[in-house]
Amino acid sequence: MAGLAEYPKTSPPEPSGPMYSARVALSCQRGHAPGQVLHALQELRSVIDDRLRGDLGGRYDRHTAGSVGTDKLTVTFTLRGGTHADAIRSAGLAAGTLAELLAASAAAVDLSGVALVVRALSDDVV
Repeated sequence: MAGLAEYPKTSPPEPSGPMYSARVALSCQRGHAPGQVLHALQELRSVIDDRLRGDLGGRYDRHTAGSVGTDKLTVTFTLRGGTHADAIRSAGLAAGTLAELLAASAAAVDLSGVALVVRALSDDVV
């Protein structure tokens, strides 16, 4: 069609900046095993990715989840940030988004006590 510019089909740019790991530790509700919550997280995987890519853009890379013991699980976000403060802000937003989506899906997780640990994964951080 005349007047329409042609754009090459490309993937979104890779996230840039130093990498950080943001680990969110959660407890399951009494009587529920981590497997049930991990299943809910798997069902929410694309929703979590889409929301965080929309909210954080290039600062969000990916997330993983796993069980820790008989009643706990962790969700680890890989983020990018220009400074430690940027990474901590992004981690807080990611953790809040996760909590919101888990609550909305009625996942058997206790959100009254959540731990968030942010660590730089590279040495080139300001």
